[in-house]
Amino acid sequence: MYKRIQQNGKSCYGKHLLLHMVNCNENLTSIQAVKEFITQLVLDIDMVPFGECHCYRFGEGEEIGLSAVQLIYTSSITLHTNDLHREGYLDVFSCKDFSENQVTESVKQVFSPERVEYQTIIRE
Repeated sequence: MYKRIQQNGKSCYGKHLLLHMVNCNENLTSIQAVKEFITQLVLDIDMVPFGECHCYRFGEGEEIGLSAVQLIYTSSITLHTNDLHREGYLDVFSCKDFSENQVTESVKQVFSPERVEYQTIIRE
């Protein structure tokens, strides 16, 4: 059964949070810290993981960073980072509703960003 969210009385396919973290701490460069963050985030927003979190470092020059993917039963969580600039881009997409505020708080607790920007898109 698909878990659809309600937006203004209309059934929609899901919510997609796009979050940008600026000037984060050293946890953003750690594969282990990122895996632990995503594992905890899944619990924090009441999702169910599908398999384990995959996280790898790759790129060249100024574009070296981590990419992490966690499938969840209602879609996915992805994170892409830049080691040099200490920036991160987190996407949470789910056809089950979740709290953007909780995601933001979880990010702040682990990565201590100087600034967090986000937008939410409702997928119809």
